[in-house]
Amino acid sequence: SRPAAELPVKRNKAIGVVETRVPEWFPWIPTEEEILKLKVVYLRVACLDRGLTVSGTKADLQQRLLSWATVQDRHRVKERLSGLKELLEASKSSDQQDVVDAVESYDVDALTSKRRALTKNEKRSKHRDAKSNRGILGLVDESYFNTSALGGHDIDGDFGEDDDEEVDMGTVDKASSISKLSQSFNAPSSIFSNREVREMYVESKAADQAGDRMRAKSILKELRKATPHDMRVVRRLARLEQEDGNTFKAREILLEGLSDQPSNAHLLHGLGQLERTAGNDQSAKNYYRRAIENNRWFPNAYHALGTLEHTHGNIRAALSVIKDGLKHCPRNHRLYHALGDVYLDASMLNLAEEAYLTGLQHGPEWSKCFFYTSLSYVSYAEGHVKDCRALLRQSLEVNGGMHAQGVIALAQLEESEGNIQEARMAYRDATMRYEKKRRRRSPISIRDSTHSPVSRSTDSEIKYSPSYSGDKWVNVFKSWARMEEIHGTYETAHIVLSKAIKFFPNNVSLLIQWANLQASNGDIERARLLYEAACHLVGGRSTHSYQVFAEFEMRMKNFDVAKSILERGAKLVRKSTDTTVRNSGLAHLYHALGVCEYKLGDSDRAEISFEDALRVTGSEEEDSALRSLILYSMARLEYQRKEYLIAQHCIGLSLKENLLPCGNHLIWAMWYMIAEKMGNDHLAARCKEQALMRWKDEQGGAMTDLSRLLSGRKFRERESGSANLPGRTGAAMKDMFRQTPWHQKVCSSGESLDKTWHQGAKLWSL
Repeated sequence: SRPAAELPVKRNKAIGVVETRVPEWFPWIPTEEEILKLKVVYLRVACLDRGLTVSGTKADLQQRLLSWATVQDRHRVKERLSGLKELLEASKSSDQQDVVDAVESYDVDALTSKRRALTKNEKRSKHRDAKSNRGILGLVDESYFNTSALGGHDIDGDFGEDDDEEVDMGTVDKASSISKLSQSFNAPSSIFSNREVREMYVESKAADQAGDRMRAKSILKELRKATPHDMRVVRRLARLEQEDGNTFKAREILLEGLSDQPSNAHLLHGLGQLERTAGNDQSAKNYYRRAIENNRWFPNAYHALGTLEHTHGNIRAALSVIKDGLKHCPRNHRLYHALGDVYLDASMLNLAEEAYLTGLQHGPEWSKCFFYTSLSYVSYAEGHVKDCRALLRQSLEVNGGMHAQGVIALAQLEESEGNIQEARMAYRDATMRYEKKRRRRSPISIRDSTHSPVSRSTDSEIKYSPSYSGDKWVNVFKSWARMEEIHGTYETAHIVLSKAIKFFPNNVSLLIQWANLQASNGDIERARLLYEAACHLVGGRSTHSYQVFAEFEMRMKNFDVAKSILERGAKLVRKSTDTTVRNSGLAHLYHALGVCEYKLGDSDRAEISFEDALRVTGSEEEDSALRSLILYSMARLEYQRKEYLIAQHCIGLSLKENLLPCGNHLIWAMWYMIAEKMGNDHLAARCKEQALMRWKDEQGGAMTDLSRLLSGRKFRERESGSANLPGRTGAAMKDMFRQTPWHQKVCSSGESLDKTWHQGAKLWSL
């Protein structure tokens, strides 16, 4: 019978069983036959009493309750078997007949009844209706029975690839379920009950959304001990570390979990996300493919791989991956959204609209704003600006207007149409809603206002709750500040950025944008202070802040100061445990340091710095653009030394490694100067001709560069049979795809696709 301490005290009115109790004959740990006798209302009560999820069909409730009973019986069997062992050991000193009687009195059938029940249920599930939305429940861990929906999306983040709790339950791999069942039987007993585990998981997510990241991490670490086989906890903990900039720690957590479960798709997907963030796109693709191979019903891996191929311009590969994902996860709304994005960039508007509408039907309520926003892109591409604007406004009606992507899209649409005041109002109204969500009055101001009806809280008394993980609203403020810099004044842009810092005080890119604004306005000291704050905040986790700060000082002709900044950044990064930052980041710092050394007249030290930069640069194809820049600088250095033969060798290698077919005008101009010094008039004339031709091509900006890349792909397809763009183009093309149709009108399109190369080469002219 049910223990007295386990009797429910309070019922859940949401399921309509306020006064209902299970029948008296129903035991606390029931058999399969006893579970099948209960009606739905009693099944819900039984699940509620045991801390299980009460949603689902009758078959779901029966399966969930049977699985729980099996796990509980495992503990009881373990205890009884230990008692049996003691009886057998006692046989050495007692009468043989007494032991036989004791063993015969032991109910062996009761020990195996639950195992037989589970086996029968497994056979029965083969003939169960295939249209069930939940499928077979695999025993991952005792905490698995408590993974109900964890609340709504109060403030939307991004429709990205990190939503690991999303699993397509329409189809589940039976072999995977059996493997997880074996892990559950062999797992040690947890020190926490099912209800406690569920409460801890909900509490960790609530702490994360409230901005209390330390508490969220602490709870997740406790959950890691309580549920050692629940890799969702590992994935979430690693994500929090990654968002805090602790990339090495995040990778360490994932690899530790992977050593326990080497085929876990969640962990492989998480490692892929880490590599993608670090810029190692090829490694990310490999992890995504491994995740798909180990779990064909995990939609996040398909989504991540498909969108990555899309951003690299490999439309055919992206479509193949996403359609394969929909074949295994036919009800996953995020895959339909990604499919629509691919069709939209391919100008297949009817197919894009069909994909978005299908995803809108399958998606939860909070996801509708993303589909309305994407449908607005289709309307704009068809020339229906009014319909586009109406859909964007409709997207802001979902989730109380807390849709950052929709806000940016609507404001930039108005900006592209010349309605600057309308765009400004869209930004202002949205940020006011966001501020209301984040505002938290201090106890002092609340107490004062209760004593004095005329008192008012000043801005200094207003406190804001910390931002939660994945908060994308910083992009709204950055987009607004960009618009004010172009169409407003320095004062309006300054006000926007100063307000944004109150919400995101630890955002490094925001500090750099604010510093750039001060520098362009001539406030050198304030700009220097903000650059220094960004470097202090980032420590050795990134090199971008040091590089931007050093370039600022180089523009001021303070090469000594710039050199000290670069050396300080290189020293901190070398101590970093993250090899990704050490390699790619150090290469950029060493390159800038080499230019500084040359400007200071020390060509030998400049040569050493360039060689160090080349040494730490990766050998993959995606690193070839950086190698091209370093080799170009080495050619310039050797030219200044009058070592023209070595300079020609370096410039030739730079041309070969360059992102764009046939290079750019700076490379050909450098080669022209070298050939002229070597007395090769014919080569000099050809190089000059190519330099002028490339210069004219580059006046068209990134779109002209894209045309050159596509032309190079046709040649590549004829030569090697591969239609994919080379791996070196991936990082450069990320800003070309998955953008709003009016993006080119709003954001400058005059920059080259290989803008990182040109920014590095411009250091020579500072």
